Amino acid sequence: MNANVLVVGTGPMAREHIKVLQSMAIPFTVVGRSQRGVEVFEHETGIPAVPGGIDAYLESSGAHEFSHCIVATSVTELYRNVLSLLRAGARKILVEKPCVLDARELNTLLTESSTRTAEVYIAYNRRFFSSVLKAKEIIEEDGGLDMVKFDFTEWAHVIEKLEKQPLEKERWLLANSTHVIDLAFHFAGVPKSLSAYRSGALDWHPSAKIFSGAGVSQAGVLFSYGSDWGSAGRWWLELFTPLRKLRLCPMEKLFETRKGTVVEQEVLCDAELDADFKPGLYLQTEKFLSGDKNGLCELQELNEKFKYFCEIAGYPTNA
Repeated sequence: MNANVLVVGTGPMAREHIKVLQSMAIPFTVVGRSQRGVEVFEHETGIPAVPGGIDAYLESSGAHEFSHCIVATSVTELYRNVLSLLRAGARKILVEKPCVLDARELNTLLTESSTRTAEVYIAYNRRFFSSVLKAKEIIEEDGGLDMVKFDFTEWAHVIEKLEKQPLEKERWLLANSTHVIDLAFHFAGVPKSLSAYRSGALDWHPSAKIFSGAGVSQAGVLFSYGSDWGSAGRWWLELFTPLRKLRLCPMEKLFETRKGTVVEQEVLCDAELDADFKPGLYLQTEKFLSGDKNGLCELQELNEKFKYFCEIAGYPTNA
């Protein structure tokens, strides 16, 4: 592939993206924020990086020399970094989820990207797990999808101790849980209607602690969910076809129960790439760099789903 990539960030996710780029022999430049962070990154990876943040870098170098940009910074900095890249002339951007934390940020990016005919994609890499791709094959073979159930339970007792910005924790469903919710809607389709219920609160997530709801997608697929962040549980997704139930739990693995039986068996998947790289990341990057949009989450798709994410979470839908 003929590409030259600007990577914004030096943290764990940026390093995972860089690992993929190196395996593809794609040239890249890394920009970090703090001098200390860059020094640690260079010491641990042996890869040079530019300190000072993306704004300072763009003032001196610009974005036009890069064909693609990957933004993998802290959650609260994603929006600002993408906005800076768009205004500097970047045309193709892959940004870690959730990209934005409120509707105003999303609307700004929609306007800026449209005005500049730029493409922005949100890196929901679980869409490209080998287990997910296999599930999509089976669903097509079985004649389609009837129903989806999912759980995005988070471990509150663990999250409350994490050193994160308060805003990131207050919007934790967007910042983290949408990995599951996006995948559920990726299978079912964009919601047509949704009835969402919430109760309780956490010190760091005041909008709700317990979530329950159901709806129907524009494709006519029924979906339902239930999650209790103050109890036990883990992420899972169940997919019902006319011939079987498919279960992703953990989501890197796929299990099936065929119609007329109660026996659950693992479905073998070609998971070589998921073993060599952070699961889903290689195929996601390959599509991004090649211009193949199939399966990628475009900014406009995020806009179609964002109000439902906020409704599930209890966040304001207009702020």
